[in-house]
Amino acid sequence: MHRRLFGIMLALLLLVVGFDIRITTNETDEEVQLDLQLEEQDIGVVFLDITDGEATYVEFPNNESMLIGTGSKASSDELLFRLRKLNVDQIETVILPRFEEEYSGNVQLIINEFQTEEIIVPEEGLEQAINQYQKLGIDIKGFEADQKYDFNEQVSFQTMPSQPSLMPMLSFIMSIHEKHHIFFSSEANEQLERNWIENGLTRVSLLKVAEFGANEGTSQRFLNEIDPEVAILFSKQNSEVSGQLLERLQETWIDTYALKQNGSVIMKINDFDYEIVTVHF
Repeated sequence: MHRRLFGIMLALLLLVVGFDIRITTNETDEEVQLDLQLEEQDIGVVFLDITDGEATYVEFPNNESMLIGTGSKASSDELLFRLRKLNVDQIETVILPRFEEEYSGNVQLIINEFQTEEIIVPEEGLEQAINQYQKLGIDIKGFEADQKYDFNEQVSFQTMPSQPSLMPMLSFIMSIHEKHHIFFSSEANEQLERNWIENGLTRVSLLKVAEFGANEGTSQRFLNEIDPEVAILFSKQNSEVSGQLLERLQETWIDTYALKQNGSVIMKINDFDYEIVTVHF
């Protein structure tokens, strides 16, 4: 997958953690793009600032890529615009942590535009996914709860125990180089968080906050247990992040990025450390 570089973007991207990049386009610079510039063993993770829903783009050093969540149909234009500006021309794998519109609204669009080869869903929702997506002609796989899946040489997934529900959900920790851990939490549920803690949790680098920042979960005990350095809050139309949750994150000294205000967040990870920049498209 070819990646073109617009010179000034490379210089900006390699600056210190937290630096802000702004990408604007007009009639004369529609080809301006942002190259993640991954080194041989680097992983790029981009939390996309779409208006409604969750979508996280992951790029691997072998030029393969993944999308975790596809956002809602209301955000389809924004999603495509951001992926095009990242110079994405293929997305081999889509992970759907949930089936609601905010997570799965653009599945068919992504498959048609980016030659997707497989979809991964919660095991409890595998039959639903087959009925819904088999006509699209791609592989459909289920991730069982409380299991480890090796995705490639650099990345593995540890799925979390879940509670029986009419709407299957998938929460997991994505481990990169067996050192950096990103917690993709899909359920804001204090009882479930207690179960996770009792089963044993590892410290994580970054927490993708569940339920668009609802106050029902992401408890103080949970935050203390996983001790994230960074928290990401996606946006949902007609929904506001809980003030109590923001207070908990602040009091725990977690660098918090609300994508609605901060723009897309790029996390570039290597064997030793990671850096974060924000991008306003």
